[in-house]
Amino acid sequence: MEQDLFGERLKNAREASGMSRKTMANRVGVKLSTVEKWESGKMNPRANRLQLLASLLNVPLMWLLAGSQNVPEPMPGASNRQIMLQKIDDLKSRMGSMKAELDELRILAENCD
Repeated sequence: MEQDLFGERLKNAREASGMSRKTMANRVGVKLSTVEKWESGKMNPRANRLQLLASLLNVPLMWLLAGSQNVPEPMPGASNRQIMLQKIDDLKSRMGSMKAELDELRILAENCD
């Protein structure tokens, strides 16, 4: 997880949700300064906070960790079921990309030495 890119994604997702840093800090159970450090890339959240952040900001965990071109747009008027299905699709897509990268690395490793 690249710190500066993660921080940018976190900030963009927070702003897209209309949430202030202070509100996010309160909901996640950390100090405001911690959120500021996360967004500036000076610090990364612990693993136990990542899923909470993704859920709170209504973004896929893998998007928050690995990134993509754009902040996912919330579906207006979407039901919880539709949102969950969209998150599942997003995860499947990310997993497919990660599998392809792992396969490529495996081939490269096998051809070393």
